[in-house]
Amino acid sequence: MNKFSNIHDNRPCIGIDTGKDQLDIYADLTQQLFTCDNRPKDLRRLAKELKEMNPRLIVLEASGGYERAAVTAFSELSLPVAVVYPKRVRQFARGLGIIAKTDKVDARVIAYYARVADPAPTPPRTDELSALEALTSRRAQLIEMRLSEQNRIELAHPSIQKEIKQHVAWIERQISKTDAEIERRIRESNTWRQTDELLRSVPGVGPVLSSTLITDMPELGSLTSKEVAALAGVAPFPRESGRWKGKRICQGGRYYVRRVLYMATIAATRFNPVIKNLYDRLCQRGKPKKLAIIACARKLLVILNAMTKNNSPWSPKTFVTG
Repeated sequence: MNKFSNIHDNRPCIGIDTGKDQLDIYADLTQQLFTCDNRPKDLRRLAKELKEMNPRLIVLEASGGYERAAVTAFSELSLPVAVVYPKRVRQFARGLGIIAKTDKVDARVIAYYARVADPAPTPPRTDELSALEALTSRRAQLIEMRLSEQNRIELAHPSIQKEIKQHVAWIERQISKTDAEIERRIRESNTWRQTDELLRSVPGVGPVLSSTLITDMPELGSLTSKEVAALAGVAPFPRESGRWKGKRICQGGRYYVRRVLYMATIAATRFNPVIKNLYDRLCQRGKPKKLAIIACARKLLVILNAMTKNNSPWSPKTFVTG
């Protein structure tokens, strides 16, 4: 699909700057600018008003969770809504020479970003999926906390080392509890359980990657190989200008998915025959190990996407590396 086809669409793109108490909304074609309280009752009313406008796309920035109630209200009416990273919108604004930053200016910039960048709408999320996502996010936070505390032990004064070790032990217990709760929720859902069993049948795919893909990449199985690789940030993009051709780079995508996928791929290079074969071949050709792992991560994700799309079990003969 042409990435710039949205530019000439005669339906409005809606940009929303989200705050704790208030939303600033801007419709680009009609140049309407208005506000709405960030409360469920007001958000449901706003969703109905936007539905009547028949928007091409509604875009909000990720704002620490303050955007979730709005996304839920819009999704209930099947409105096309996308949540984007604030850094990308800010870089877009700077590219346009827009230095000022106010809520109203941000809403205008977000609407223009929606028109030009045309980000993919976020799939609707049920309450159950949102709860599972919160658990996987919490697990990631606990892992970071444990690593930070472990790094402090060596340089800490002896008088506080015991306290830090006790905190590390407490964090590890919380991680175990969170893992058990994630597993319970997946097991109690027929859809999630089937997807989890399918994904984890692949050597190298464990519960962390499986639950991450279920919560953070619900599009898995509905995208092409190129689309799913780009969504995870493991698709190489060209860098060319005139006769100069630089190395292709992987950028963007969903950071947490990419990070978990990368770690799973390291295990897959040892235990998955298809991924191991690809990794060995790339290393034999002189490719840097990190580049080889990224290529293997892309291959692994494409395999998982194909399995989910076709509901087909893992078979190394089916997914041999060409």
